[in-house]
Amino acid sequence: MNTIRVACAIIQNNNKEVLAAKRADVSDGPAWEFPGGKVEDGESAEDALRREIDEELGCKLQLVLPFDAVEHDYPDFHLSMEAFVCTLAPSVTPEPREHSELKWVNKDQLTCVDWLPADHELALKLGMFWDMFFAEEHL
Repeated sequence: MNTIRVACAIIQNNNKEVLAAKRADVSDGPAWEFPGGKVEDGESAEDALRREIDEELGCKLQLVLPFDAVEHDYPDFHLSMEAFVCTLAPSVTPEPREHSELKWVNKDQLTCVDWLPADHELALKLGMFWDMFFAEEHL
């Protein structure tokens, strides 16, 4: 089975919410994900993440902290996803350049989002460690 390596951003804002992005290419079923994309050959996961967020959302990332790695088998491929907790550079607002919709989600809303399977797994872990990762001393 082909493995696709991706990096995703759990982007936190000052209101203690994270950014969810709805895939434009999914018409039925789970379509929400943490934004990010494929890691190209010779590229680090963090470099790929910064490039993808700039391309997909028109934003620069400020803080990037490793959070978790998720391995998930989809019917046609294996996904290896590195997740990072991030903040945006000052005075930038994400735009849905490649997604059909963006929304900010708080801790209580995490499990109400129709996440893609790998992102759902990540959202559950994020909910367990939310207070630790979003404490003021970390961000």
